[in-house]
Amino acid sequence: MKPFAAVLASALLATLPLAAQTPVDPKSPIPGYPDGRGPKGPVVVKIVSPTVEEVIPMPAAVEGQPAPKGARVEVKVTVENFETFKDEATGKGQQVQLVLDGRVLPAWYQIDKPWVFPALPKGTHTLLAFVQRPWQESIREAGAFAAVTFHVGEKNGKPGFDIAQPAITVGAPRGKFKKVDAAKILFDVYVTGCKVGPLTDPEACQIVYRLNQDPQQTLTTWAPAIWENVPVGKHTFVVALYRGEKRIEAPFALVSGAFEVTDDAAPAAPAAPAAPAAPAAPAG
Repeated sequence: MKPFAAVLASALLATLPLAAQTPVDPKSPIPGYPDGRGPKGPVVVKIVSPTVEEVIPMPAAVEGQPAPKGARVEVKVTVENFETFKDEATGKGQQVQLVLDGRVLPAWYQIDKPWVFPALPKGTHTLLAFVQRPWQESIREAGAFAAVTFHVGEKNGKPGFDIAQPAITVGAPRGKFKKVDAAKILFDVYVTGCKVGPLTDPEACQIVYRLNQDPQQTLTTWAPAIWENVPVGKHTFVVALYRGEKRIEAPFALVSGAFEVTDDAAPAAPAAPAAPAAPAAPAG
């Protein structure tokens, strides 16, 4: 086996199309993670605040103080039929995953309390929210994903998120992994605006990704993959939606991400990765 190959033969988990029934109380496919709980019915995620196209005013300047660099923004979500929890033994659990302007944020377990951005910069922002199992696999149901584009102070011309346009959102991997946990690392994305299918279907789209400088891989089913035996170090990936041999040109159809495998004996502190650099498209 190559030292850093994306192994797909035995790595693909069960495919869960939007119309399929989500497994109830599934066992974790990754060692060291608690099992899943629920759902109790159709999963529905809603972003209550901020609202679509809301303009949040910048705070007034205080005499003798530097001008404010951003505004306080409170994020509130509701989740139906899906339990969020954090397991005390492992520190992992089922969570809401937020993505702001392409930046994946730390897991959110206590959704009864708002997520607060103390000083979000002026301009247009896009916030995505979906729910995940303890091993960071998303719930692939039509109602289990929410998006809102809002503005701080003023609009700045950035495109808003259109749920009808093809888009791909990376849910995992993120942050840091200990070497012992890197035998299996989950790669998972949430696809909106198109169905994932084979190249023979002219209406279907495909998930194309490249891990570091490894050969690019194409997924024709909407399901996670497992990357095996990932070595210590920092790693990057880029993922895009294709239709046949052509990359789909849409504002949110091409994203990049990064994570790190550490050689620490002690647990790695959770960290929110920096906003990814402008991604380079997979070849093709």
